[in-house]
Amino acid sequence: MPDRRPGQASQAHPAVQAGGLSLNDSGAQYSSESRDTRLNASIGRDWGGGSGLRAGVDYARLLNDQWAVGGNFIASIEHQEVVLNGLYSPSQDLHLGLSLGWLRDTDTYPFYSGPADVSVDQASLLARAIKRFDEGSWLTQLSGSVYMARARKPDVPDAVMVEESPTLIRFLVDPREIAPGRLQGFNVGMGLRPWANAELKLSLGRETLRYRFQDGSGERDRRTTAGLGYTHSLPGCWQFEGNANTSVAGDRLSLGVRHGLWNVALARDGGASGMKARTSLVVGVDVPLGRNHPARCAAGAGARPARDVRRLDEVFQRPRELPSRALAKVDLTATPFVLASLDTAGLGGSTVTATPDDLIIKLPSPATNVAQLSFNGLPTGNQGSDGRPLVWVQDGALHIGIRRFPNPGAGSAIPVSVIVVMADASLTLVTFNAVGF
Repeated sequence: MPDRRPGQASQAHPAVQAGGLSLNDSGAQYSSESRDTRLNASIGRDWGGGSGLRAGVDYARLLNDQWAVGGNFIASIEHQEVVLNGLYSPSQDLHLGLSLGWLRDTDTYPFYSGPADVSVDQASLLARAIKRFDEGSWLTQLSGSVYMARARKPDVPDAVMVEESPTLIRFLVDPREIAPGRLQGFNVGMGLRPWANAELKLSLGRETLRYRFQDGSGERDRRTTAGLGYTHSLPGCWQFEGNANTSVAGDRLSLGVRHGLWNVALARDGGASGMKARTSLVVGVDVPLGRNHPARCAAGAGARPARDVRRLDEVFQRPRELPSRALAKVDLTATPFVLASLDTAGLGGSTVTATPDDLIIKLPSPATNVAQLSFNGLPTGNQGSDGRPLVWVQDGALHIGIRRFPNPGAGSAIPVSVIVVMADASLTLVTFNAVGF
C-alpha cells in the first residue's frame, strides 16, 4: 500500500495500482491500451435453429508494428465455433494473414428412417495476402486467399424401421451414415473507395466441394464464388455495413447498423444444398478496455493511424470464406437392410420388438433361461464368433442376436430352434430361420 502523500486530506483513502488494476474511492477499474485493442460482445436470437440465444465475442490486438492477433467465438445450443486470426506485416502496405477455425454444428438430417439431429465437427484453414494503397487512392487494396475446410464423419447409431402387413412384420436396420464434405477454394479481390466515407469490396473465386460415400462412390460440386461488401459512414457516428456472398457451401447475406459502441446485424445463412437456412438477429456492444478509448466512428481520423485500424479490422472480422455451417449430407448409398421377417400367424400371443442388433421376444409368460440351441436339428454351443451369446434371456424376454449368427450365404437359410425354460419350469420351443445375405 503506498504511503499517503504529504498534505493529503485525512478523509481520502490511498489509491492502489497493480498493473492495469486500479482501486480508489470511486471503485475498481481495469485499464488497457485501447489504441491497440478491440473487443466486441454480442447476444441475439437464432431463428433458423429455433433453440434460444446465440452469444459471440470478437477480439483483436496489435502486438507491435508487424504482428496482430484476434479471434471470433460463437456459442449457442446448435452451433459452437472458434476462429483464430493472425496477421504479419513485413511492410506498411503488405499484410500476410492466417486463420484457423473449428466449429460444431447440429442440424436435422433426413435419413431413411426419419429426420434426426446430428452434430458434425469441422476444421478449416485460410491464408491470404493483402496489398494496401495510399489513403487518397480510389483503389484501396488488392487481395488473394486460398482456403480449405474438412468435416469429420460423425458416429451416428443405427435405427430400426418396422414394416407391417396383415400377415408379415419386417424389421429393417437403417445404417444412418453421414458423408462429410471437403472444401477447397481460392479467390482474388479488390477494395474501392467510390466516396470518401464509403468502401466497396469485391471478390471472385472458385470452390470445389467433395463428398465421399461408404460404397466408394463420391460427389463433387464446383462453383464460381462471388462476394460483395459495402461500408458507409454517416454523420452522427452512424455506420451501415452490408455483405453478400455466394459459394458452394451456401449463400450468405448480412445487413448491419453501427452507432457508437452499439451495433445490430441481421444475417441469413443458406447452408449447403439440402440444409435448412438459418437466420440470426444479433445485438452487440463494443466493450472499451481502457478509460481513454477512441470512438469507433472516429478511429480512422486522428485517434490512431488508419494503417492500425485496418490491421485491427483484418484480425477482428471473421473470414467470410470459411464455411459457417458443417459440410455434411446423408449418405443415401447406405440403404436399410432386413434384420428379420416374422409371420404374424406364428407368434402365438408373443410380441416382438427389435434393436439394430437383436430381436426381443416377449412370450406369453416370463422366460428364465435358454436350455438348448440347435442348428439344422443339431445341438450347438450358444456362443458367437465375438464370444457373446447368440440367444439369451433378459428381464423375462428372449433376446436373439440375429447379427451374431453365422451367415449361411445369400439365398440359403439355417433352421434354428431354441428350447426356453419358463418361470413355471415348463419348456417352450421357439423356431425360426437364419437367412443368409
